[in-house]
Amino acid sequence: MAITSLDLNNQRIDLSDVLSWRIAQSPRFIQLFNSAPSGAEGVPASGFATATEHKWLEGIETPKTKAFTAYAYADGAGAFTVASSAGWQAGDLFHILGDTAVLRVASVTTTTIVPELVAANGSSLALSSYTAANGGTLIFDSRPIQEGSTQGEDMFLQSGVESNYTQIFRADVALTGTATAVGQYGNENNVERQLEYATDAIIRRMNAALLFGAKTQRTATVPGALGGLYYFGCQTGGLSLAQVSTPALSMSALNQAAQLITEAGGIPDLILCGTGQGQVISTFMKSQVQIAQAEQTVGRYVTQFVTSAGGNILRVFIDPAVPDTDVWVCDSRGFALLPLSGRALHTEPATTPGTDGVRAMILGEYTAEFKNAKQSLCRISGLQGSAATLAALG
Repeated sequence: MAITSLDLNNQRIDLSDVLSWRIAQSPRFIQLFNSAPSGAEGVPASGFATATEHKWLEGIETPKTKAFTAYAYADGAGAFTVASSAGWQAGDLFHILGDTAVLRVASVTTTTIVPELVAANGSSLALSSYTAANGGTLIFDSRPIQEGSTQGEDMFLQSGVESNYTQIFRADVALTGTATAVGQYGNENNVERQLEYATDAIIRRMNAALLFGAKTQRTATVPGALGGLYYFGCQTGGLSLAQVSTPALSMSALNQAAQLITEAGGIPDLILCGTGQGQVISTFMKSQVQIAQAEQTVGRYVTQFVTSAGGNILRVFIDPAVPDTDVWVCDSRGFALLPLSGRALHTEPATTPGTDGVRAMILGEYTAEFKNAKQSLCRISGLQGSAATLAALG
């Protein structure tokens, strides 16, 4: 039997490419996530999610540090008080955060580390007169190994595990037989055009979920939902910078947030903010903008910010949904948008036999990865409204 055009209407149509193209054209947070289908160039290493709870390995190289709460010097020796000296032993080389002098661990007890000065390296540190009223941080440098050793430093790393749940996104389009027969400007009375509109709406829903979604496990009565930027970025132990005494956004605050990520082992490459704070960042550069006499275009828009905390280039990305009181500094390498295997966004006919009309649905099930969120995301919160800041900046 020959295949007719009516038979072709019953084929399943994969919309993955359409989704990727529309996301790339969208000036929203979702554009920063890779949503390519399996096997495509640039697809995330994870490819597809294979369960409704998608898990991934955390793992970021962070400095080996020890926080100390006190330092005391007596009888010709000093001692740092720590919560636990586990992992440190006599002979280890280290330095104090903010200082360049090289110290060696002379001895350790359960809660103390006794140092000896190895080299000043330009520092004026004197262990006999050193004071640290509010404590500080010891940075491990290396463990020199003696010739003919039989055992080295234990480098075993057990990566942590984080997870997110999948969320189903669906939209239905239904047109009566009469509606499809009636002419309409823009040719909107057809399923194909309405599916385009519905795809755009789903992208907006996905974007909102990637920003504000709350990780929710699926039950018989509660639909599963994916967690977004605020869920993973605001968890206990994450990086944050609350603006209290100086609430206006400043270059100093951006540099400080970038420094927090760098010190945690990340590589900051993104500033995410709303339109108002985006204008504030552009205004920072006002004195550096020059207009040629022949130029007829006036204005400024900054798309990159170079942090003084390491010289990293941060892309300034605007999403109007980000609250005006927040700005995020991120290491975006851990972002990924993944479909559940076999559940990438697609459209299928859904017309019930005997219906006077036509019906189609768009369906997809996705989750998102925010790898190493506690080291890669820093929220600058409590900011003064951008309008007030812009007014003060003139």
